[in-house]
Amino acid sequence: MEPALREIAKKMGRRLTAQTEFGPHSKGEAAHFANAAARVLRALTSHQLKRCGEDLIELIEQEVPVDALRKVVNRERPSSTEMRAVARQLALKRPETTDLDRIFGWVAELFGLDDTEITILTIFARWGKLECWRDLVRRAPFSCSNLTPTVVARISGLDSNLVEQKLMPGAPLFSCRLLHDDRDGEYSLSPLLKRLIRVNAETQEEMLRWLMPDPEAGTLFWDDFEHIDPLRGVALKVLATKEPVSILLFGEPGTGKTEFARTLAAEAGSGAIFAGLADDFGNEPERSERLDHLMVLRAMCRHRRNRVIVVDEADDVLMMSERKGSSKQWINRLVENPQVTTIWIVNQRSRLDPAILRRMTLAIGFDRPRFSVRERVVKRSAEAASVSLSPAELRDIASLRAPPAVVASGLKAAQLASGGADVAKTAIHSVMRILGQSCAPDSPGSSVYDPQLSRADTDLSRLSEQLANSPDRGWSLLLSGPSGTGKSAFARHLAEVMSIEVEERRCSDLMSPYVGETEQNIAEAFARAAERGAMLLIDEADSFLYRREAGQRSWEVSQVNEMLVQLEHLRTPFVATTNLADKLDAATQRRFTMRTTFKSMTTEQARRLFEAHFGQVWPAEWPVHEGQTPGDFAVVAHRARLLSERDPAVLVRWLREEIEARGDHSRGVMGFHVPKMDEGSARLKAKEQRAA
Repeated sequence: MEPALREIAKKMGRRLTAQTEFGPHSKGEAAHFANAAARVLRALTSHQLKRCGEDLIELIEQEVPVDALRKVVNRERPSSTEMRAVARQLALKRPETTDLDRIFGWVAELFGLDDTEITILTIFARWGKLECWRDLVRRAPFSCSNLTPTVVARISGLDSNLVEQKLMPGAPLFSCRLLHDDRDGEYSLSPLLKRLIRVNAETQEEMLRWLMPDPEAGTLFWDDFEHIDPLRGVALKVLATKEPVSILLFGEPGTGKTEFARTLAAEAGSGAIFAGLADDFGNEPERSERLDHLMVLRAMCRHRRNRVIVVDEADDVLMMSERKGSSKQWINRLVENPQVTTIWIVNQRSRLDPAILRRMTLAIGFDRPRFSVRERVVKRSAEAASVSLSPAELRDIASLRAPPAVVASGLKAAQLASGGADVAKTAIHSVMRILGQSCAPDSPGSSVYDPQLSRADTDLSRLSEQLANSPDRGWSLLLSGPSGTGKSAFARHLAEVMSIEVEERRCSDLMSPYVGETEQNIAEAFARAAERGAMLLIDEADSFLYRREAGQRSWEVSQVNEMLVQLEHLRTPFVATTNLADKLDAATQRRFTMRTTFKSMTTEQARRLFEAHFGQVWPAEWPVHEGQTPGDFAVVAHRARLLSERDPAVLVRWLREEIEARGDHSRGVMGFHVPKMDEGSARLKAKEQRAA
């Protein structure tokens, strides 16, 4: 050992003036390190001192040189006793209060930690922040380079059993998420505390402001959420009690869940604080960081009943997996005992564990608001973006099947591009396309629907009047027939006559790749319509009502069964449309209260619709082709407006081409028959060729 020490002495003489890691303003940190080093040296046996003493002395002298070290250096044969003297002199350094001590004092006050827990936290903080602490652990004969309970006890001077107790799973340091455990026996300071150290707040108030920023004001008003009554009123009354509860907001992205959370909190006289702080570069926090911040906010708001915690995009937080840490029981307790009113916002509530859903005090589903609400929100968004919209353009954008957030972004794009409604709609369609969703308007076409221009085996006008005057709203109606014959348009017209809203769902809205989720979506659609007193309209219902004997998988049959169950317990009007009535399950067809079959238009109806769309009389010498539908006229009318086309010859040709475009559908599959060209058609063809 003595020759080794003499070599160390030579190195030390060259490094006495070296800059330490603590810097000129961190005498307190140097003293903390000196005390930790002293405890390590005192615990060494002679054998250990011989084995690792050189590295330890070099490290210590570099950071906190003391006179005893110089004496060791000058001694030709230093003894173990003299080394102990080094430890005693290091231990005499009294630490001043450092920035870390001040910050963790505030943290201890916030969470109610004792002195032992504070000491453990500061050791983890220093080990993570200062290289010399990590070197001390690596160079000491601890048989590991990580902070285990044994190592923490050794360098802190705490009782090892007490440290073991404080580092047990479920202990306050872990339940408050101040320390993390990677389940491999390695502990680390939470990322939130690491960032708090870097922030280095000067006062406790400054630290609290960083942890809990001022509530953000919402962009929508309370009246903008009238479509979720009566749950809106229930939520407000619950928050008014100031009792801590868990509230779940679920629905498709962009339907206003986050804005409602802000608006609800403000309406209740509270402020919405969002769990999760962006990192130093403005990036969104990860799941673990949001949970850390959530626990901090719970501790801060425990005695502040004028705050509501919001966990946005909580799907990942509440969905359990081994890789995500935190036991299922811990998450359940977090929801069941929130301590502070917490609003959880998710997009896919069906993917959450039922044990979590059962622990929610209130659950509110979000869907598209009523047209009047959408129109009001679009108008306000357009005014905010300084985009001028005519009444027709306002209605056009409000009718799009796009969430309010997407519409607002589209209007912002129009402002930046110095455009109007067309630019806004282009931007909206582009976003919906990358989302894999259609934003086709609720009611295609520009004219008011007239049931007299649709052909069916039932008097549509009389049926509308009878259903509107009936007090019974628990009925179902199956509309079948070829595409474009006006089935969906009639359903919307019927809802208008009855003065109720339409909850429209397409096959793509309800189908899910996850087993069981399609059935849940179907049930949710019926429940949502009943909650709002609206008519539920499902297009392409044959996707869910096909013959069960044709189903090859269990989930295919269960989808049909779910529809049958819902048909038996209707509380609100339900209308289903299909092009393939012969493919429907027989039991399903029997459960519909009424069934109506649509057909292609008569000659007289086609002539009247031609005049309604184009302001012209159908030329008498040109035939009306069998198989013409109102949908054909809607498509051609749109094309004519775009191309400013008014030539009746062109319009008639386009209408005929719509029939021909259906291909096999026109040869009997859909009930159409296109006759061979007669004399009138020949004259039309000749005129078109001359015009060309």
